[in-house]
Parts: sequence; C-alpha cells; structure tokens
Amino acid sequence: MSHFFTAKQFRFSLLLAAGLLFPVVVQSASVQVPSMGIKTISEAMLRTRAGDTVWVEKGVYREHVLIAPGVTLASRQLFGAVIDGGGRGIVVTMGKSTSISGLEIRNGTIGVFSNGSGNTIVQCRIMNNWQTGIIVVRHLPKIEDNIIAFNRASGIQGWDVRSTNATINHNSIVYNGNHGVAVGGSSELILENNVVAFNERFGIKILAQAERVQISNNNFYRNLNNPKPIPSGNFSFDPAFMSPRTGLNFKSDPAHCCKAKGTDNEELGARLAY
Repeated sequence: MSHFFTAKQFRFSLLLAAGLLFPVVVQSASVQVPSMGIKTISEAMLRTRAGDTVWVEKGVYREHVLIAPGVTLASRQLFGAVIDGGGRGIVVTMGKSTSISGLEIRNGTIGVFSNGSGNTIVQCRIMNNWQTGIIVVRHLPKIEDNIIAFNRASGIQGWDVRSTNATINHNSIVYNGNHGVAVGGSSELILENNVVAFNERFGIKILAQAERVQISNNNFYRNLNNPKPIPSGNFSFDPAFMSPRTGLNFKSDPAHCCKAKGTDNEELGARLAY
C-alpha cells in the first residue's frame, strides 16, 4: 500500500491543519401540525430528522404516534393538543433521545411507552387510558411535572429500569385504578417530590428484585394500600386539590392543604400554571 499523499490530499491536509475547513452543521428545523400538506402528527414525523421539533396546534388528534429518534413533540398550548388513541393500542411510542411536552395523551390501552435512552416526558397530562399511563423498560426517562390520572391500571410501571441522572420527580400520580407507581425487575431509580394519592391499590409497589429504588419527599395519601408506615423521609397529608374531577385542576388549595417542601424546596406534585 502506498503511503504517499496525492496533491489533492496534501492540499486538504494543509487546509485542515490551518483551521480553514469546518464540519458541516445541520440546522434543526420546526414542523407544524397542521400545516400545508400535514394534517396528522404521524405525517409530520415522516418529515423530521434528529434535532427537529414538531409543534402541535390545539385540537384532538385521533392517532397512534411513533416519535422518530432525536425528535421533540410539543404542544403549542399546555394540554391544548390532545392525542386520542381511540380506546386501543399504545398512544405514543418514544424512540431514542426523544421528548414530549405539554400534551394530553389519553384513551389508549397504554398512554406512553418508552424503552430508549435519553427520553423526556414533561408537563403532560396522561389520563383515561384503559391500562397503564406510562410504561418504561430498561432506561428511565426524565418524568417531571406531569399529571398521570384516571388510568384504569397503574399510573407508571417500570421493569429493569436503570438511570444515572433521570428521576420521577414532581408529578401528580392520582386516581389510578391500580398502583400509583409499580416497579419490578432489577431496577434502580429515584422517586421524589411527587404526590401519589387516591390510587385504588398501593401508592408505590416495589417487587423484591427492585431493591435500589430511592423514595424521598413524596406525599402518599389515601391510596387503598398505603405502605405502613410511610417510608422515612416522606409525607402523608391531604393534597386538597382544587377541582380534580370537574376542572382537572390538581393544584393544592392553599387554604386547606398542609404545606411540605420537596428536596428542592418547591411544592410537591406537578408544578403547572393553570
């Protein structure tokens, strides 16, 4: 094999050494739903690449969405964009390094399914699914400031879930038909600063294998089977929601709610502006 440079290769190496050649930077783009030629979220996903954001306008979108790797899916208005699964299937399936925010995700068998690394679920309302609100496998997404309510099975289920930095943090996990949070397999995660209340079985159910689950500064209240005693470093008091069933307002009434602070000195549960 020859080790001599051609003239072209030699010029290229000089330019590279001089800093005159730069890597090609691919600019991220925004795709709007609806827009010209795009009526559904799924159609928008076909036009995305990693780094793009799909912005969804207010409305009800009756579909099942697969989020392309590296793409963010966001509602223009908090809970204004509703993805309705029509009573079956997984409503939103997250690819690797994807994010969802501001959406209402409802009426599927499962609301959200995530098993890729680097995912984020923030400020969403995940409710009225026929089974579980969120199912996570292997990689824990950042799950923060969500309302996870009125699902007929558990609010969140995790299996073999590991994380070095993502947490289940500042969510309101309430009025679900089974457990608030159920964790099994060889799981290791942090559950902190949540309100876990009025679920029809356990607030938190941890199977024997999932020994490395850290639980701190959560409010476990009126689940049918609260752990007794409440795990050290957690609370149990009436969150005094403003209007959870009629107005879907899960803010605490300051006149009636006992105040407790999270590990970050903020109020427990989802931090949302209604």
